[in-house]
Amino acid sequence: MRRFAFITLSLAALAGVVLLNLNRPQKVPVKVEPSSAAAFDRWLANSHQRDDNGTAAQFAEFGLYLERQGVSGVVPNWQLWRVDAHYAARCGVEFFTAPPEQLWREIVPTLRLLRDQVIPVTGPVEAVSGFRTSEINACVNGASASRHLTYSALDLTAVQMTERRDLFADLCRLHQRVGWETAMGLGTYFDPKDLDRGKAGRFHIDAAGYRTWGFDYSNKSSPCPELI
Repeated sequence: MRRFAFITLSLAALAGVVLLNLNRPQKVPVKVEPSSAAAFDRWLANSHQRDDNGTAAQFAEFGLYLERQGVSGVVPNWQLWRVDAHYAARCGVEFFTAPPEQLWREIVPTLRLLRDQVIPVTGPVEAVSGFRTSEINACVNGASASRHLTYSALDLTAVQMTERRDLFADLCRLHQRVGWETAMGLGTYFDPKDLDRGKAGRFHIDAAGYRTWGFDYSNKSSPCPELI
């Protein structure tokens, strides 16, 4: 009888544990977007596994370099190490890379141009593409002389997205007004006749020469003549 009572109590206790676990909120895995700040932190934390000898220390030095140049935080510094948020997975490469240190100086004029001219017009921006190797540039069908290859260009979107036509019209007017004196390159990925293209409102900025272009990388495809 005692044995039977013990078994009964044990089964009751086990049932209680099962019910407790069923009623307890289950942890749902948090999805991390592959090109997000959280993904960058994870990539940086795992850098010791990639045989790249000090990526975290290099990023810290990169931040100090931008501070010395007065351009830290124009966009979040980690975004400047994005390869290309749109194409990385398709090209089979990581979403982030460390630009060669000897090229860091090349991004400084572009960041100053963003800070002083572009952001006052567009509001805060997000950098979605920075440095590219020649292999990545070929994969994304970038221009053969893309300024991304020398880390002097950024592809961006406006954080506070407005009507795309208004956004690009504002950028075109800015380029017309200050482009020559600032050596502003403006890539305007917008087609007023095909609004299904470029829905993200992506545009290119560099400080490597006064020019503008559209989807085919020539000035013939720039929407600016129509927008201003």
